Amino acid sequence: MMENPLIRFLAAYGPMPDGNNMYDEFIVAAAEKAGLAALHIPENHSKRIIEDLSAETPISTILTGTAGDGKTYTARQVLDELSGGSRAWSNTESIVTISYKGRTIHFVKDMSELSDSEKATIIPNLIDACTAPAGTGDLYVICVNDGHLLKTWRDHAGGGPRAEKVLEIFQVLLKDDRETQKDYQFRLVNMSRRSHANTLDEIIDAICEHESWAACPSDCPGLDPAMLCPILVNRDEFRKKGQATLRDRLKSLIEIAAADDEHLSIRQIMILVVNALLGDSTSIYVTPLLDCNRARIRAQNDERAETNPFNNIFGENHPLSRRQGYAAFATLARFGIGYETNNHFDDGLLAPHDTDGLPDHPIYGNRIFARARDDYTENPVTGIDDLRKELVSQRRRLFFTTADVSISGDREKAPWLLTIHQHGDMFTNLLRPEDARDAGTHRRTRSRLIKGLNRALTGAFTETNDKFWLTQPSGVYRGVDVPLLVGQPIGWKGSPYHLALVAPDVPGRPPRFELVSGTNRLVSLAITPTLFEYLLRVADGALPTSFSSQCFQDIRNFQIRCVGAIERLMAEHDNEIEYVAVETGEEKLALRSIGVIEEAE
Repeated sequence: MMENPLIRFLAAYGPMPDGNNMYDEFIVAAAEKAGLAALHIPENHSKRIIEDLSAETPISTILTGTAGDGKTYTARQVLDELSGGSRAWSNTESIVTISYKGRTIHFVKDMSELSDSEKATIIPNLIDACTAPAGTGDLYVICVNDGHLLKTWRDHAGGGPRAEKVLEIFQVLLKDDRETQKDYQFRLVNMSRRSHANTLDEIIDAICEHESWAACPSDCPGLDPAMLCPILVNRDEFRKKGQATLRDRLKSLIEIAAADDEHLSIRQIMILVVNALLGDSTSIYVTPLLDCNRARIRAQNDERAETNPFNNIFGENHPLSRRQGYAAFATLARFGIGYETNNHFDDGLLAPHDTDGLPDHPIYGNRIFARARDDYTENPVTGIDDLRKELVSQRRRLFFTTADVSISGDREKAPWLLTIHQHGDMFTNLLRPEDARDAGTHRRTRSRLIKGLNRALTGAFTETNDKFWLTQPSGVYRGVDVPLLVGQPIGWKGSPYHLALVAPDVPGRPPRFELVSGTNRLVSLAITPTLFEYLLRVADGALPTSFSSQCFQDIRNFQIRCVGAIERLMAEHDNEIEYVAVETGEEKLALRSIGVIEEAE
């Protein structure tokens, strides 16, 4: 058999019916069975945990997060480092105890797997460890889902003021994205509160640069350029770096999803990459992933549509019921990629000689689509289904491989128009620190957001985009359909208050509008990808009914809180708020005397 054992090993990281690929210990066992090095994904927690455990006054660590975010993997790295590799963590052990620098450290692989009696024993000891005087007692490294942590604490802590206080601190830390509390001897690390977009390069490199790729048999027909093994072709796609590549656009999708509270764990991201690398849609119910033999058959028969990574990254090589069971595929599906389009892209596919050229691909581009297009031209009735299917596939390819268009360029050619997040490139720019953003895009984005806010709050089709016109929540004055302004229009600088557009404090959170007074943040509005899309579409003259109601309520809530904050700020300085009517009849908003309205009454 001409087979590289790495391929079957990588399949263990893909979508598996039994779900074992979600657990670190099964992946380790699969590597040992194949005689291969396990994939090493860099993580940034173990070093700090070791420092906490090695400190003069050491503290325990509680690792929370969803399955597949690396809790057990991280704890195993810590155990290996502290024990010098002498203490392995077997699949059958729930708790491992070691001595380190005269202290006893207990590692708990998964608190949910402990029996009730084990929980009833370990929880009181953990309460002691969390509340004991610094530098005394045993230490713990515990892996647990945050919901199960709170439930287990309620069920087995036994009540009492110390237990109740620690539970309260857990809840506060999880809510506020903090890790420590003064005078308590533990760190709570929520591994699901961070986007893993920045880890994507390491994940892809761990898979696509694994040392065992060199084990492909030299006489394998797939190495012949005339054959082109689909696995190696797909690997080359993932190895490409820079803009308009699979890894670049996938990173943006992960960032946007995280900012919309759709967190993808490390394991889910690995599932996406492996499924796109090895996907085979020929027999979705039986063999959705390629092995070496099937890869040769696909190459020999030129069945390239079945191994298309731009399509299989969405799980098209699995039945719908299975795709819906994986957060990775469900999250990407919500972008609508392949089902959103415009004339530029579809005309370029259907009439390539009559339009500006679109990027092609030697394997997965026109070579595949031309067949479906020609069949449809010859017989539209029988060819329409295949054409529609291939149109979806080609739009997906174009999303991943079409160069970005600047905000001042021809936006009809922007690849983000192939998704429901039509301004996704502008949103991801806001996720960067301000000094790392594209300055021109940032300025124009900021102006369009302000125009969207002004249009939403005044109900006028205004072009005003330089300052925020904060109107009263009612939007009218004494029954007259004229908005009433609170104070003067709010700019990006100035006193006693101004507006700021702030980058996320941590990766995976959305940017924020903030009403600021000096160094004090008075009011904050999270600019989620959905709200961002709403505001920019409103600025462009549309009112998207599919999500306008909830977004408008978020804006109104921000409006009410801003008015309240300004009223309090003025009262603190013994100043009165200046209320001014807003003239909305012209292209630009303008101030209008309230007295004129009163006389009109």
